[in-house]
Amino acid sequence: MDCFPGKNFFRQSPFIDSRKGCFIMETTGKKNMNKYSQLKEKTAHGTKRKPICHLMFDIKNQQSIYPDNFFVDRHWHPECEILYVEKGMLELEHNLNKRVLHQGDIALIDPEDLHEVTGCSNDTIHHAILFDPLLLSTTMKDAFQEDIVDHFLERRVGFTTVLSADRLAYSLVEAQVKDLIECLSHETEYSYYKAKVMLFQLFLTFYEMKLFIPKNANLNEEQRLGIDRYKTIQMYIEEHYKEEIHLEELAALIDCSENYVGRLFKRIQHDSPIHYLIQYRIEKACELLKNTTLSVLDISLEVGFTNVSYFIRQFKEYKKTTPLRYRKSFQSSR
Repeated sequence: MDCFPGKNFFRQSPFIDSRKGCFIMETTGKKNMNKYSQLKEKTAHGTKRKPICHLMFDIKNQQSIYPDNFFVDRHWHPECEILYVEKGMLELEHNLNKRVLHQGDIALIDPEDLHEVTGCSNDTIHHAILFDPLLLSTTMKDAFQEDIVDHFLERRVGFTTVLSADRLAYSLVEAQVKDLIECLSHETEYSYYKAKVMLFQLFLTFYEMKLFIPKNANLNEEQRLGIDRYKTIQMYIEEHYKEEIHLEELAALIDCSENYVGRLFKRIQHDSPIHYLIQYRIEKACELLKNTTLSVLDISLEVGFTNVSYFIRQFKEYKKTTPLRYRKSFQSSR
């Protein structure tokens, strides 16, 4: 047997944002994407005082960033996300299920759901609104808090994933999402307060129109457990990447066999957990090369490599350059 019954397979993921910046991934076209990018997004969406942000992606006018099409690799974050397709088409992979979004479609992604977004052409324009659902919570346990907000925060219900023009209440939700985009696009002294009120109205609309659905209603038990187990392993790797990590201990984390762990990573990450660990270490080394004056030897040890020659070989394989040349390329661009 691959898994052992009667165990706690999922470790609750902490809500942590440790690095500022927007959530655009560095890309050079889909075929050359870095598929090892961190699944748990470490970027900050908004601020502690104003935990909401709006991002607009106009591919045609951002050719230096997106030479072929928009692409954000599979990831998850503790915030809710609303996607609105203004023009063109996007392919959304949500909890491993793919769906094409057309112009006017609205996608709503619950906190911690795995998702990946790909532009189907280089003229796609879309908006992303990300917000911490805790901003809707109040200390007063009134009917709105208990009947709507608590059910969402406790993961008893989630968003209907995609709303298209043929869905009930689409026109009402679209108008509210457009108003939210307009509010956040023109930052004023009061835009955050207005946006927060709009989110309350949006949640009320979902409640009235019965657009909230039981959490994980679209996933079977095997899919849900697979995603939860994957998150547990992925977070463990990112927390312990400086240490020696063996397949055996990853399997022990989720009470499954080593073969199961390998198959799980192959299905979700399209590679092995060991390759994921190596690439994660390389990404951490890149941060140190850009932001510190540490030697290549010190950096290799800092990110978990015990042999500097092996580190350089792996770095060249994944980055197509040496660590020193990588550092110089950033120094010359400053």
